[in-house]
Amino acid sequence: MNAFNVIDLDLAGADAPHANAVAASRQGARPVVGRRLALTGSLCLSLLARVASAQPGPAATQVVAAPDGTVVDAPVAAQTTAPPTVDADPAQFEDGRPIAGVESHVRVWHKDTALAQKAVARALGELERVHAKLAADIRTSEVATINRAADREEVLVSAETVHLLSRAQELCRTSGGAFDASVGSYDYLWNFRRRPAVRPLDTELAARQAMVGCDKLVLKPDRIVRLMTRGTRLRLDDLAHGAAMEAAARQLRQAGIENFRIRIGADVYVAGRTGQRHWYVAVRHPENPRRDLVQLYLTSHAAATRHRAEHSFYKDGVRYHDAIDPRTGKPAGGVVLATVIGVDAAQADGLSAAVFVLGPQAGIALLDRIDRVEGFVVDTKGKVYASRGMADFARLPERIDL
Repeated sequence: MNAFNVIDLDLAGADAPHANAVAASRQGARPVVGRRLALTGSLCLSLLARVASAQPGPAATQVVAAPDGTVVDAPVAAQTTAPPTVDADPAQFEDGRPIAGVESHVRVWHKDTALAQKAVARALGELERVHAKLAADIRTSEVATINRAADREEVLVSAETVHLLSRAQELCRTSGGAFDASVGSYDYLWNFRRRPAVRPLDTELAARQAMVGCDKLVLKPDRIVRLMTRGTRLRLDDLAHGAAMEAAARQLRQAGIENFRIRIGADVYVAGRTGQRHWYVAVRHPENPRRDLVQLYLTSHAAATRHRAEHSFYKDGVRYHDAIDPRTGKPAGGVVLATVIGVDAAQADGLSAAVFVLGPQAGIALLDRIDRVEGFVVDTKGKVYASRGMADFARLPERIDL
């Protein structure tokens, strides 16, 4: 279920915080000012005759409006070659497809439609490539290979994967274990996509807790990875979306495209603008996806959201969802939605999971300790908590109806 509805906003009419700060400066061209020459008598006639002989007819002109509002007549250049394939004005091009069952889209703003189409296709290919490498449920992925080896042997992985695992360990330590890649060790007990859903016994969860922790993953030199405890399983879902969007963004920038939006489910990464328009993202209500909760005004940022409505079930009147607290093996309580904004897509992705698990006070305190990230949390009573700089990105209500 997507938590975002991405819309284009014209800054000229937007009532947005700091809209002037994020709007690009418009560079105006100086109007051409003609000088009047006073010509008299034979000199004037001579010049007119020379002009008439050199030009077979009057030059075609077109009315051109300069950026400052000045209107001038400009000559129309003769067409000596075929018109270029580049569009006269930049335009948007978008394509998408489900990746691992999650709707994924890439939209770009560029003058060259052919280039945009190729770049978007490559970006979507990057999303699929990164998913295939990091998904624990794909047998050929590097994460699945690590899980099969468990404590028996070391595994050689790619530089891309070991870098992401290093970031996962850092976030695990920073969050006090609220984010932990070894949370996959509980996956054998919880399966929110299977019906009828079964709640694990407390004794089963307690046994699995010994397999979870920041110290269960060891990274050695030369891209060597080892899990230290039998039964430990990694799951990088809470980093993989961000990592995939970063990889796709690199593809777009290499193609010369600087204005784009990448979306995987509830995670969005935007850069630049859509012409004179500004990207903004509508975060949906955690209990009613047809309602928008708040609008986020973004320039070159990622926004990641976790909410309990994505995959959940009821058992004996209790709601269980898939935002598992790695420290207990049980669904995190006290929060219905957590959104994190940052310039680093993978970091925002991981932090949204950590903040959801930590709860309102501890989650916001974590964000306030980390540079260049902001976010907000909605608790189970509808109260909204926000980090210190969140007002730069949205106007938040104090409370919402649940």
